[in-house]
Amino acid sequence: MGQELGRPLELAIGSAHFRILFPDEKLYHNAVERYRGFEAAGNSPFSIRLLDGQETMTAPADFSFEWQGSALHFRNGEAVFSGVRHEYALDSLLRVLLSWTLLPKKGFLLHAATVLRGGRAFVFAGPSGAGKSTVASLAPAGSVLTDEISLLCERSAELRAFGTPFWGEFRAEGKSADARIAGIFRLVQAPRNRVERISPGEAVRMLLPNVLFFSKEAKANRRLLEVVAETARSVPCYLFEFRRDASLWEALPA
Repeated sequence: MGQELGRPLELAIGSAHFRILFPDEKLYHNAVERYRGFEAAGNSPFSIRLLDGQETMTAPADFSFEWQGSALHFRNGEAVFSGVRHEYALDSLLRVLLSWTLLPKKGFLLHAATVLRGGRAFVFAGPSGAGKSTVASLAPAGSVLTDEISLLCERSAELRAFGTPFWGEFRAEGKSADARIAGIFRLVQAPRNRVERISPGEAVRMLLPNVLFFSKEAKANRRLLEVVAETARSVPCYLFEFRRDASLWEALPA
């Protein structure tokens, strides 16, 4: 994929380690600021090279994705990003790549806010407008791992929730921390607080629309379904009708 030139930045997001090479000094410094707290050196980090404006991708890719003029090309265990002119495009391509690289590790990204309570992770899932940022804003200071995109991944044979730097409306910058999952809760705004345990089958139907995954490859999608189904069987899942005030915490299972 060509000679690796540029300023390196190593990140650890969940169980994934990336080494990104930046040809542009301004973009490098913007990325350092955006991913502050997630910088970490790791063994054999996954290599990502950003092409400068003069380079183009010519070799065929095992996996490709395009987003608003920027593109990701994955081949032979290495990624190339092209057309990345600002940190927001970089952020989007990182999410796509992360969703791909997590799959062999029994992991995935979920539209969810994650809050730490009693050393455990409470994961609140739902689409835009469901109330993820509301829940994050009502959480105790310092307890929010992420308010928009949660990372769920197996580590040491245990499914855990990890903080990510992908924030939402609440703009919680996320924590590079993880915890055992107490439960996954499908958010529904309501005039009262009510928690209802749902079956693994219902949980799969609840989770899938909120999973971030960008490949159309049949084999990869079958594997994703297996991972989500295994998650639904191993972690308690609930329907959570909640009021938009701090009383919601009283309704959660201990």
